Amino acid sequence: MTAEAIEASPRQGRADSGDRPLRIALLTYKGNPFCGGQGVYVRHLSRELARLGHTVEVFGSQPYPTLDEGVTLSEIASLDLYRQPDPFRTPKREEYRDWIDGLEVATMWTGGFPEPLTFSLRARRTLAARRGDFDVVHDNQTLGYGLLGGPRAIGAPLVTTIHH
Repeated sequence: MTAEAIEASPRQGRADSGDRPLRIALLTYKGNPFCGGQGVYVRHLSRELARLGHTVEVFGSQPYPTLDEGVTLSEIASLDLYRQPDPFRTPKREEYRDWIDGLEVATMWTGGFPEPLTFSLRARRTLAARRGDFDVVHDNQTLGYGLLGGPRAIGAPLVTTIHH
């Protein structure tokens, strides 16, 4: 359906599934609303899904996205290793919470990019604890192995958007 058709639709403001509104978990490992596309895309997509009548909860990591009214943000904290003004920082001992934090640092120290994998592992743990809360999980660009395993792993079917 085109944007024009949605605008003209008498169903505007209601879920268009024909049955009932969906409960959607929308994931973004980077939510920066001013740089790159993930934060911008997630803001607009979540707003429009909510406008159609769906319940949308965004699960994001730092930098956290800016969202519109009617959309909930659930923060999944990383170690934020690339933050300004100290990118590629070494976390203090008390910042480590679990083995995923260790993996995040070790991957960065060895020249890898840890955020997709470590976010996906944290998201899997979070979603598994909320099993039954969502009808679908929409992964925006993460593509992390932690999300594999289907509904048994995260409690709902997984849809992924790749922007490249």
